[in-house]
Amino acid sequence: MTKVTFQCVRSGNRVSFTNENDIAGLRKHEGYREISDVTPVVEESVKEMPKQMKRGRPSKIPAFLQE
Repeated sequence: MTKVTFQCVRSGNRVSFTNENDIAGLRKHEGYREISDVTPVVEESVKEMPKQMKRGRPSKIPAFLQE
């Protein structure tokens, strides 16, 4: 049994199949592309991580700690 992985063109989700009929059907389907384990797929969002921002009010500094 061979395990073949496909990636959805629209969402990027990956699915793996071992059934030969499923594999043959997805190879013909234009919405999925076959991916191999040899070539790593790196998403663009992973390459550059945005700086995390604090949400909410700024913290209040007591008067005796201010300069």
